[in-house]
Amino acid sequence: MGFSATAAVVMMAASTAVSVYSSVKQGEAQSAAQKYQQQQQRQREEQLRTRAMQEEAARREELASNLSTIEAIRAGRGLSQASPTALVIRDDLTNDAMDDMRVSRLNILNGAESARQSAEQSGKAASNALTAGYLGAGKSLLDFGSSMAGGMSGGSDLSAFKKIPRSGIGER
Repeated sequence: MGFSATAAVVMMAASTAVSVYSSVKQGEAQSAAQKYQQQQQRQREEQLRTRAMQEEAARREELASNLSTIEAIRAGRGLSQASPTALVIRDDLTNDAMDDMRVSRLNILNGAESARQSAEQSGKAASNALTAGYLGAGKSLLDFGSSMAGGMSGGSDLSAFKKIPRSGIGER
């Protein structure tokens, strides 16, 4: 192998090393970005779950306050709290408030579930990005090895990988 051939091999090896390093670093960077996004989405999920509980508690307090106000007004007017009209008003107010609480809670929890699913997808994307970086590096190494094998055998095919015929018993 002459000087120019050796220099070409060294240049190819250097180029391959840069390609390998670049692929790995790109995969790591994409993976880190996806992991950060996953963390942000998990935090968003937790915030939404906490908000659902806080909003439900606030609505329960509001309901209790409204019921107390109605009872105080009726008592101040000397009206019975056990009258059919009072019971219907209380039941209607309570049922409406409970329905509103459930709808609000479910809407917020749906957002939390969406954030959880997004976080899961980001986690998978982070793993895939890292794998893709290593696969890209491996491809660069295989390409280099293929070039070296082709250069040594004088051809561009991988003659070492051709099927070698067998002779012996049972061969057709």
